[in-house]
Amino acid sequence: MSSSQELISIKEFQKRVWGENGTPLSRQSIRNHLLNCKLPGKQVVGNWYVDWNQYQSQNTDIFVEQVLAGR
Repeated sequence: MSSSQELISIKEFQKRVWGENGTPLSRQSIRNHLLNCKLPGKQVVGNWYVDWNQYQSQNTDIFVEQVLAGR
């Protein structure tokens, strides 16, 4: 089953994952994760984007397990 893509910029990804006051991975680290397929996304006209819907579907189970475990 394929969900629709929601491609977001690295800056937006940092904001959504770590919040306004969090300490996110650097832009270069995120680009490296995209290049090495550790994060879902793609390059469009020289800019890298994270596939937010696919990222969420890959990480939802981990988050739920941590919440249920009280972490």
